[in-house]
Amino acid sequence: MSPPPSAPPRHVLPPPPEPRPKQPVDRVRLLSAGLAVLVIGLTVLGLAYEENGVRAYDTYTTWAIFATVMAAAHLVPLVWTSNPRRAFEVAAVATGGLAFYWAALVLRDIGTGTSFALTLAVSLAVANCLVLRTRR
Repeated sequence: MSPPPSAPPRHVLPPPPEPRPKQPVDRVRLLSAGLAVLVIGLTVLGLAYEENGVRAYDTYTTWAIFATVMAAAHLVPLVWTSNPRRAFEVAAVATGGLAFYWAALVLRDIGTGTSFALTLAVSLAVANCLVLRTRR
């Protein structure tokens, strides 16, 4: 009797590495990003939309640019992560500037559609500051 033919050598693969645990999603950062984008979008919409033959960027350009910069400053906490307290302070000052703009120029024409967009933008800027306050 002859010995049975030997089976070809098996190559055993090492077990797959254990999956790394997923990093939790930073919901505060995600919420702040959404609010910041809405603040900028609504501010630009309210300033660029022509209503009753008036467009804010044409009528009072300097103030409109000021409001746009104040709205854009809400993105600072998303990029400047090394010092969250200072980034919060930037957003808080920007919210104050946006609120001042709203009180000085928007409040007098509160019945228009563009003023609704700007009022909503200021409200969301305040909400963004309250959300950012939890991070500092």
